[in-house]
Amino acid sequence: MDKSLTVEAARQFLSVVWEGERPTDEALLIALDGLVEAFHHTPGAGPSDTNIEAPRAGGPALYQELAARFPDYGMYPVSDPTAPVEDAAMMGDAIDDLVDLTLDMREVLWLADHIGVDDAHWSFRLHYFHWGRHARELALYLHARQFG
Repeated sequence: MDKSLTVEAARQFLSVVWEGERPTDEALLIALDGLVEAFHHTPGAGPSDTNIEAPRAGGPALYQELAARFPDYGMYPVSDPTAPVEDAAMMGDAIDDLVDLTLDMREVLWLADHIGVDDAHWSFRLHYFHWGRHARELALYLHARQFG
């Protein structure tokens, strides 16, 4: 497989979240920044013609694993910048953010390993509308935890 900044950023994020000691907020923030930076450099290739889909296992068990690994992470207020000013703030969930980011990045790696890097790039770019929001909101949460 060719070296890909996108695939390496996904791999690095998963490594930080899942391997070794629990990462510091700063280390996790660096990994999130790596994902966002990689998005801006990911080629816009399309997927292959295969009908094979990456496995996607998550659910409550994955949530519980992450909640145990990050016991001091929780809910945080967020707002929708496209909503009217009068709308109340919504709540984000740092653990849910990590679950969704994990699932999306695992899919990218699976595609890179089993189908090809173009499919990995396509998935990474396609799902940015989803994982990008989680990454940005989680980054703001981590920033607030670091700096108040």
